[in-house]
Amino acid sequence: MPVSTTHSQLIYDALKTCGIRLISALPETWLVHLVALADADPGTTLVRLAKEEEGVGISAGAH
Repeated sequence: MPVSTTHSQLIYDALKTCGIRLISALPETWLVHLVALADADPGTTLVRLAKEEEGVGISAGAH
């Protein structure tokens, strides 16, 4: 199944509606459009990760 820009936009809009402004992501193909949306939005902080464990620490520290 190809990655959908429409579904990525729906998910991103839902995250913003919930007040999520910090997104951490690993570089991978299934999230490519979602990560691009976060990267282009000045109201969202995107942290690019090298390992999953980094995301836990960043998310815990942000809250």
